[in-house]
Amino acid sequence: MTAHTPRHAAGHEVNVAAVDDLHTRPENTHLIIYLVAFALFVGLSVWGLVAFNQNQRDAESLSKATALAERFQAAGLGTLDVDATARVLGTTGGVACSHPGDALRRGVLDQQIVNGAAGPGQRPIIATTDVVAGERIVIETYCPDQLRGFVQYADDLKLVDDK
Repeated sequence: MTAHTPRHAAGHEVNVAAVDDLHTRPENTHLIIYLVAFALFVGLSVWGLVAFNQNQRDAESLSKATALAERFQAAGLGTLDVDATARVLGTTGGVACSHPGDALRRGVLDQQIVNGAAGPGQRPIIATTDVVAGERIVIETYCPDQLRGFVQYADDLKLVDDK
């Protein structure tokens, strides 16, 4: 036994030399770290693109909602909350532009042109042009390609101009 070799309590020699196990480890020990880092990078990239596109859509929807609010004001239909309109109609007009001339949409609008009673007392009325003016402005602003079908429907209604 040498003087520089430490002894364990049981009397066995303990090797204190630095262990170089770099060449004995499998080569793929860092693979998990690389895969996690790559997945994190891809996830953050996708999130960034989605957030960027969302901001563009928000700006476009606010622009369209502002234009719609100005047109409502100019037509004398009152004021609109621009933020709420942008959230509801978005950039495409939402449900207002989803087949505005189909039977269901016409039925809903026809149901709104009544005297206000419910049940057997409900009767159709001759409404003012303001009833369809708002819908027309929304369609002109958000989906002008579908305006013709709506105009054909609105022309068949019996409306009076109260202005």
